Amino acid sequence: MKRLRMLWQIIRVTGADVVFYGFLAVYVGASVVLPLFEPGIPRLGDALWYLFASFTTIGYGDFVAVTLVGRLITVVVALYGILVVALTTGVIVGFYNQLIKARTRGTLQSLVRELEHLPELSRDQLTELSRRVQERHLLD
Repeated sequence: MKRLRMLWQIIRVTGADVVFYGFLAVYVGASVVLPLFEPGIPRLGDALWYLFASFTTIGYGDFVAVTLVGRLITVVVALYGILVVALTTGVIVGFYNQLIKARTRGTLQSLVRELEHLPELSRDQLTELSRRVQERHLLD
C-alpha cells in the first residue's frame, strides 16, 4: 500500500492524473464523434479500435480516416496519446527513483542506529559494520 500511495503522490504532483483523465475524455469523445464523419468507421467499437491503433502508433490499417474531420480527430488523439505515453514513462521513472531513495534512506537510518550504539557492539559486530561501510563507500 505504501508503494501505491507513493505512486499516486507522483501522479498528483506531476499533474498526470489530469492529463490521463483528459485523454480518456478526448478518446471516448472522439470515438463517439468519429463514426458520424467517417463512412469507413461505422461503429463505436470500430472507432475505439481505430483510435487505439492510431495513438499507440501501431496503425494496423484495417480502418482509415479519409475525411478532413476524421483526419483531424486522428491527429489530435494521436498527439495527445504520444503525450500520455511520454508522461507515463516519466511517472514510472519517478516512481522507481522514489523507491530507490526510500531504500537508501532506510539503509542509512539502520546504519545510524547501529552507530549510535557503537560502544555496545562486539568485536565481530564492529568488523561487520566496518565491512558494510567500506562496501557502501566503494559503491558511491
